[in-house]
Amino acid sequence: MKQQRIPLLIQILVGSLALAGTASAADTKGHSLELKARGIYFDRDYENDANDRSQSALGLQLNYESPYYWDFVGIGLSGYSVTELGASGRLTSDILSVDKDGDVHDSFGKLGQAFIKLKYQDVVNAKLGRQVHKSMLLSSSGSRAIPNSFSGGTVNVTPMKGLKFYGAMYNEWSPRSDAHFYEFKTDRSAEGDIDYIGLVGVSYDSGPFSIDFEYLKADNFLSKTGLVASYTFALANKSKLKVTGGVHASRDDGDLFVTGSESSELDDEDVAGSVAGTTASDNDGLGVYVAADWTFGNVLLGGALSKFDGAWIEDNFAGDHGTNAFPTGGVLADFSNRDELVWMLKAGYDWKDYIKGLKTTLSYKKGTGARNSHVPSLGEADESEWALDVRYAIPVVKGMALRYTYLDYQSDKTGRLDGVKENERDHRLYLDYTYRFF
Repeated sequence: MKQQRIPLLIQILVGSLALAGTASAADTKGHSLELKARGIYFDRDYENDANDRSQSALGLQLNYESPYYWDFVGIGLSGYSVTELGASGRLTSDILSVDKDGDVHDSFGKLGQAFIKLKYQDVVNAKLGRQVHKSMLLSSSGSRAIPNSFSGGTVNVTPMKGLKFYGAMYNEWSPRSDAHFYEFKTDRSAEGDIDYIGLVGVSYDSGPFSIDFEYLKADNFLSKTGLVASYTFALANKSKLKVTGGVHASRDDGDLFVTGSESSELDDEDVAGSVAGTTASDNDGLGVYVAADWTFGNVLLGGALSKFDGAWIEDNFAGDHGTNAFPTGGVLADFSNRDELVWMLKAGYDWKDYIKGLKTTLSYKKGTGARNSHVPSLGEADESEWALDVRYAIPVVKGMALRYTYLDYQSDKTGRLDGVKENERDHRLYLDYTYRFF
């Protein structure tokens, strides 16, 4: 693996634009500079005690974004750093970075974002360089000290109000617990064998109705499609009911999709005669869901039901932190196995009438009938997950927020089924502070 450098052309352009802005350095109109600090603590307790661990760290982000010079071009820069506060138990890359010798890095830093942004009127905008990403099938994870980021280009076209076309193509990424940028690979290939991760999509939002479609391709490895539609009904006493339906598919798409190339989600190694890293494998996963969320006053009640035909693959490449497109997806497991039926219930409350800034959500997910992805007779399982999420925006300190998450995952597995994990309980604590300079 190697650390990747920003192309010389981008460095020159970024430097030139920065110099162009110094003449008006005293005028901060249109400029944005903010500091984000996160104290984070994870305590993870597994069924196998050898996997137990706790880690804590301080993550810092310094984010700068310029205005559009000449109403056309600007820049964005983000420096990231993570410093170890404590670690015990099994040493593995989680919040902190662990090298090939198994040693935790005391700290690391990187230029997490460095992009040129372009726009034409209010119709077209684009970014070229290192950036964070969020769409239906690919996202920069925000659950650790810093987000992961990607290197490449994105474009958005908005020809009319409510309608947007978008696309992205990336050839490198940087994990959330690592200082370096890497080219893409599978669990069985060399770095760079996946030339790019590309996606295109369209979204339409008109009042209570919205619809979104996205197609993603991991070159010569995997492709995905997703379609989601929702409608929000206005009910009596200012309450609302949002109903959503979605269809998502994942498929093998190239020579890199061999036995073991997606080792944590598929069981293709159980096929008679298969050879890891050599034998061609396959995937034809399909998942559908319906969900409903009812809000009235300070209360939120919701539920969802998903059904899978084949195993839907969450990860797009080796090391991917995963973007689960299903409301029934778990935090500690995907809940998207072959033949699995998953239901979810949740309840939330905004305590603003009693404690300003406090919100809580409790959810429960249950998956039944999951089977081995390639040889159904070799494994079956049920799984469940409780999740308690407590968020508190501290009123006396502007920009400061506290979050606590409790997760309890339980499984009952017979035979072999890699997509169902061992029992686990997590305590996760975040203390966030954002200071905006201008």
